[in-house]
This record gives sequence, C-alpha cells and structure tokens, in this order.
Amino acid sequence: MDRVVVDIDVLSFYLKNDSRFLCYVQALDGKQLVISFQTLAELMLWQEVHGWGQQRRDDMARLSFAYHSSSVVAALESVHCPAE
Repeated sequence: MDRVVVDIDVLSFYLKNDSRFLCYVQALDGKQLVISFQTLAELMLWQEVHGWGQQRRDDMARLSFAYHSSSVVAALESVHCPAE
C-alpha cells in the first residue's frame, strides 16, 4: 500500500468534517496516511486546550497512524508556548 504524509491542516479538515477536505479525497484514496510525531503531539495538545469531549477523543483514538514514537509525542505534548 502506498503511503502519503499529511500535515496538520489536512488532518484538521478531516477531523472537523470541513468541506476543504474534499479537495484531498482523490489524492488520498487507497493510501495509508502517515503523520509526523509533531502533528500527533499537536492533536493531543488540542484535545486538552480545546476541551474535547470523550466521544471526540474516542474518535481520535480509533484513527491509525504510522511512524510515531509515543515517548517523543508525550514529551512534545507537555511542552507548549504559554501564549497559546
């Protein structure tokens, strides 16, 4: 299976059911989506900062991502700019 790296914008469009995701559907169809550990850390931080409910957190947990190290992600999640 071919793999394609998606950035936070594309993933955000998908998670928010944003119509802008439709621009990417054809290019992503049939491919394994890959995100960087930084993207995963940002998503985990967003869950806390934006007070995601349990259903949304469960939906996020069901997604499958390739190539991330959970220890690196956990470290990055806990370090963020106080101005955010």
